[in-house]
Amino acid sequence: MAVPEEAEIHEVFKLFDQEGSGIKIKEIGTVMRSLGLAAPEAQLREFVAEAAKKDSNHVQFSDFMGYVRRAQTMEADKSVDVAKEMQGMKNGIGHFFDKLSHKQIRENPPDMVKIADIKHLLSSVGEKMAEEEIEEMAREIRNSCRIQDGRVSFDDFVKMLQA
Repeated sequence: MAVPEEAEIHEVFKLFDQEGSGIKIKEIGTVMRSLGLAAPEAQLREFVAEAAKKDSNHVQFSDFMGYVRRAQTMEADKSVDVAKEMQGMKNGIGHFFDKLSHKQIRENPPDMVKIADIKHLLSSVGEKMAEEEIEEMAREIRNSCRIQDGRVSFDDFVKMLQA
């Protein structure tokens, strides 16, 4: 989802602020989610605690905008971290296939690797990946590599990892 502009944020805020006195503190998370922001529960609790110090019941738009910007910054930072983790993982898998597994995993035809073996490695070797991450990698493989009988072209796989 695209980053919401201040005008869009204000429109959504007004939908929840029917009386013009601000949104209820307990609705901070709901309003953020309606904007497409997925602030973690810990961060939402922090926002609620800060808002409660100013007013026990409501949050004004200017304060809410501050919370939105902080949530957006956190999401952007998380995206950068995930990208770095994915690149590290790709490098590690490429190294593993290049150095360790030629005889163990590669089968006839010799330039193809079973997708199931790749998934097994991702879930059991080194830092284990979550099922979601494994499926995301499998989708990327299916979208970027030649596949035949459940096997992926080893050369295509290596190129994908190096991209």
